[in-house]
Amino acid sequence: MTPAERAFLERGRVAALATVDGNGRPHAVPICYALLEREDVIDSTNATDPTDGTELVSAIDEKPKTTSALQRVRNVRVNPHVTVLVDRYRADWSRLAWVQVRGRARIVEPETAANSAADAVMREPADSALHDAAVAALETKYDQYAAHDLGDRPIVSIRADRTVSWGALESD
Repeated sequence: MTPAERAFLERGRVAALATVDGNGRPHAVPICYALLEREDVIDSTNATDPTDGTELVSAIDEKPKTTSALQRVRNVRVNPHVTVLVDRYRADWSRLAWVQVRGRARIVEPETAANSAADAVMREPADSALHDAAVAALETKYDQYAAHDLGDRPIVSIRADRTVSWGALESD
């Protein structure tokens, strides 16, 4: 991810998360998101994955939804390959821009969701730190989350494998 792409993503407020279900049907929803560096979450000297880098996180928050079994969550569990698109439209088309983040997503449950010893064993060691860092980053970026209890909600965590961008990323 280039510095210009990262800055564009950090300025963005809303993105579209694209997932695919088990039958290959696409699904896109708007999300709020924040960026984390994996080094902010885990000790990089103990990292087992050499691709540690930017993580894009989004909460399954308390905004009204028609179901608690959200399509994006079901899709990520079946097919973790996702794309996140942040775009900027302006009437002056010389200022148009977008950044795609392509990566692998997973659902990170809060520690309180580990109801059994088996659940606790399935959690990666850094899950608690990742969940806590994601909640902090989202609450810092979005004042609205002060009224939400994100600490008890799942987080969608996307490891950025590749970014693709176009347009005037530097201009607002």
